[in-house]
Amino acid sequence: MARPVDDETIATAENVFREYLRDRGLKYTYERQVLLQAVMRHDGHFEAEELLLRLRQQGLRVAKATIYRTLPLLVNCGIVKQVQLSNKQTHYEHTYGQDPHDHMICRRCGRIIEFDSEDVMRLRTMIAARHSFYALSHRLAITGLCEACVKSCPVALPPLQLQPAAASRRGRP
Repeated sequence: MARPVDDETIATAENVFREYLRDRGLKYTYERQVLLQAVMRHDGHFEAEELLLRLRQQGLRVAKATIYRTLPLLVNCGIVKQVQLSNKQTHYEHTYGQDPHDHMICRRCGRIIEFDSEDVMRLRTMIAARHSFYALSHRLAITGLCEACVKSCPVALPPLQLQPAAASRRGRP
């Protein structure tokens, strides 16, 4: 789960981003440095507008356009991950120096539950190997209802399926 990181990890991420930009003929500006540091120190998911507001509250001036141009660069560089959650708004989280994790999103209240799973990682490795593919990352978002929303649901829901369904030809791992 995206947690604030130490100064050494931030410095390493800065070097990675600086090199990424240089290779593309782009500059590592003061604004981009401030933005990267704010992202790396953030705990959890954020939206671009939220990041802009937080920077301004800290007295830091970063142009809105710079944020919207830099976030995709951070995604392509591998420092930040773009996450599409239940609403249509794009969220981000830093992933550099973090353990991989996935999301469960409640369709009713919007709650986000982050989890990590060795089973998911093994399955990713197995599927990639079967297709002679070298997996760098993955995205998994399970949508449904959180425990609180299930309890308050006005209609009876079918019991949870604890055993995997028979794998269809296409749905096999």
